[in-house]
Amino acid sequence: MDIDALAKGVSLFSSALTALKQAIDLLPDSSKKVDATAALERAEREFKLAEAEVAKKLGYEVCRKHFPPEIMLSENDEDWECPKCGNRKDARARSFSVPPRRA
Repeated sequence: MDIDALAKGVSLFSSALTALKQAIDLLPDSSKKVDATAALERAEREFKLAEAEVAKKLGYEVCRKHFPPEIMLSENDEDWECPKCGNRKDARARSFSVPPRRA
């Protein structure tokens, strides 16, 4: 798998979704705008699912506390952290921990 081509494709698709969102925002309020917004939200959700699936195949961990799953980040490929919620996974112990809730 050519990672550079994949990254470029993901970036282009993300840019296309952003452009569509901006175009929908320009539409007058109507049922068609509501339908277009719903279709865009479905497309964004499907894109995030595909992105998470590709990340898993590339060896990344995903946080399943969210839907769609969030790609977890790591500096050493052993200690993973979700950038969205702070959920942690230690690949050596194969365990997850959830940080305490903030007040």
